[in-house]
Amino acid sequence: MLRPWYVEGVGRRYSFTDDALSNLAVYDVTPGEVWEALHGTRRVIRHLDELTVVYAASRRGRRLVVLLAETEHDDHDFDILSARAMTDTEIKRYEETVGGWGR
Repeated sequence: MLRPWYVEGVGRRYSFTDDALSNLAVYDVTPGEVWEALHGTRRVIRHLDELTVVYAASRRGRRLVVLLAETEHDDHDFDILSARAMTDTEIKRYEETVGGWGR
């Protein structure tokens, strides 16, 4: 089961890799949408080995899956690797998990 995780005041810095910008174009996702999703309050974060997956929504409500890798040089710095729209199944789980909090 996905669990929401969000802590106010934890500083995070995100950077787009060159490959990420290419991947975003393939999936028809804009860097602005990714930025909005990563800084939103309705996020579900899953840690998978060396990667982090963020399920979140842009300001316009588009639900995205963002793939991140923590940089080697500093804690709380992440490289954005890719992003895509959630599948119908992911949207259903995401909405069940975040419910109405953070709105």
